[in-house]
Amino acid sequence: MDDAMKNRVLIACGQEADAAALRSILSPDYTVCEAAGGRGAVETAEEYIPDAVLLDADISEAGGYDVIAALKDSEKTKDIPVILIAAPDGGEEEALASGAADCLTKPFRPAVVKLRVQRQIAYAMDLRERKAAVREMCRTEIAGESAKAQSRFLAAMSHEIRTPMNSIMGFAELALDRTAEAPMKNYLEKIMDGTRWLLHIVNDILDISKIEAGKMELDCSPFDLHDVLSRCQSFILPDAKEKGLDFSLRAEPLAGKKLLGDPARLYQVIMSLLSNAVKFTETGTVTLSSSVKSADGGGADIYFEVRDTGIGMTPEQIGKIFDPFTQVDSGTTRGYGGAGLGLAIIKNIVEMMGGKIAVESAPGAGSVFSFEIRFETVEASGGYPDGVTEKPRFNGLVLVCDDNPMNQEVVCEHLARVGIRAAVAENGREGVDRVRERAERNEKPFDLILMDIFMPVMDGLEAAAKIAELNTGTPIAAMTANIMAGDIEKYRQYGMRECLGKPFTSRELWSVLLKYMQPADGPADDEDERDDGELQKRLWINFVKNNQNMHIDLTIALASGDVKLAHRLAHTLRGNAGMVGKDALQNVAGEIETLLKDGAISIPEEKMDVLTAELMSVIDEWRPLLDGYTERERYLSVEQTRELFALLEDMLENINPECVNLLDKIRAVPETEALARHIENYDFESAARTLAELKRDRR
Repeated sequence: MDDAMKNRVLIACGQEADAAALRSILSPDYTVCEAAGGRGAVETAEEYIPDAVLLDADISEAGGYDVIAALKDSEKTKDIPVILIAAPDGGEEEALASGAADCLTKPFRPAVVKLRVQRQIAYAMDLRERKAAVREMCRTEIAGESAKAQSRFLAAMSHEIRTPMNSIMGFAELALDRTAEAPMKNYLEKIMDGTRWLLHIVNDILDISKIEAGKMELDCSPFDLHDVLSRCQSFILPDAKEKGLDFSLRAEPLAGKKLLGDPARLYQVIMSLLSNAVKFTETGTVTLSSSVKSADGGGADIYFEVRDTGIGMTPEQIGKIFDPFTQVDSGTTRGYGGAGLGLAIIKNIVEMMGGKIAVESAPGAGSVFSFEIRFETVEASGGYPDGVTEKPRFNGLVLVCDDNPMNQEVVCEHLARVGIRAAVAENGREGVDRVRERAERNEKPFDLILMDIFMPVMDGLEAAAKIAELNTGTPIAAMTANIMAGDIEKYRQYGMRECLGKPFTSRELWSVLLKYMQPADGPADDEDERDDGELQKRLWINFVKNNQNMHIDLTIALASGDVKLAHRLAHTLRGNAGMVGKDALQNVAGEIETLLKDGAISIPEEKMDVLTAELMSVIDEWRPLLDGYTERERYLSVEQTRELFALLEDMLENINPECVNLLDKIRAVPETEALARHIENYDFESAARTLAELKRDRR
């Protein structure tokens, strides 16, 4: 790398041997300068302006803590991260309390030094960019900027409101899972419904900010239109009845098909129109209707209409109803309430979906809002095929190829509930090896293979192609969140006959199983039912353990230019969030995944801020579950241990920080305490040596 492109690091050590060691570690990747004493360190930092400072706590002239204070007092150096070289006997706490960004202890471990310097420089660069953006905004602010400033303020306030609202929803949901009393369940369900509606209002504020900033994006997943319309009906019906209005839903069915699109945004559009219709109608009717204008093998054109007999509008009023913060006249807000955001938002959403909203209205004659959208379609797989009306039961063995521990647990639990034994492969290469080994031993092939697409070492596409070449006859079903029509066709080209979308319902999984496996006689017994509450709790605990540092890992991957790793991390977080029902986190992780898939090499800081805020909200909600929780002790088999060590050896060789996600599996192998400790400390060099010793001892 050209020296001019390297980041600058100042090393200030009292001992030449320490300085030499750090210089040897960092000089290939950084431009290094040195200072021997405390006063010299401050002077050099002010003149040189390094990207990071490695400072000995016991440096001469002025102590390390005094040097930190001096650097923080200077305008030139106050934002430079200082990594303090602290005493190994508990000096880390004092170092961080003094204002150091991080600390190191001797002897120096090259991988740890490099990782921490890289991380602190990335954080500092991000901080400088934020401050520069704020300064630029202040310098260039003019009258036309006031609206954008208002949007930023509203977005920040909305996030502050969302945090306690998420807690209310979370605790209400936990309570709902633990009570069987009908009155109490009714109260809790009303709390959940009311909180969701309040969050919709708050989300309006966020949405208008996103629209003005050009940041709003749409999800694309399969959904049942009838479910969306039924939810709208169930939510708006009590309000209509309270006002004495007649409400009717007229929906033309789309037999055997699901739509591909953003069901949450479609629901938002329809609910906004229905809420306005009920709000501005005192007597008469409100009608929601949908009809299929045309349909073919690839999609369908759906027409939506909300009609009311309310107060109506003049042509002049219609001309301004889609402007944000606008009501048809000044008396409307006093009489009916509202911030005037809903119609501005839904107009943009409908246009993003490829449609255009239309209005017909006259004073005293009511209003009709309508729009038409073209959706791609996929075959519906949520029902019971071939006349099966009860939960099936099977006898068989299914191979689950998935690197995500949460996905593994969910899939294996679902399979166990219908009598199926599951074998797990951590990546595509392991999956291919498992299939080949059974063939070589003349054992019965797997009855079905469920194949994730995004995995390390070997992805699902390559693995499926290699398994198909083995000619075992085992059907392969893709198991992924990416189920656009083009994606499904690609999976078939690689030998995957079926596609199971994530997250999936039990019935969707059964539907796939019934296509390729013969059910056993009789339905599943009641004794096969597991404790749903305990499974849910395990999923929440696993989410905290496996995802609490995901935003940091994603930041490091982006800072180091590893876009492929960053994309996989965002994909994993999206899937995990969907599995535990955290839609807001799932959506922002999906947006980041899409940006990286489309070739972005960095993520806007506001997007990362939203991801971090949503992730931390979930982690803070469920972290208390870790208190006093101990997993049932279980050890990996010899074969599982061999596969784990092979995967770990490859990750350590490439200094892949994702190996920390394997700590639970590592601890399930006897005598691996030292290996786990090295990985926890990001000491990958020592971990590699310890792993080699463990492998040698097991030969």
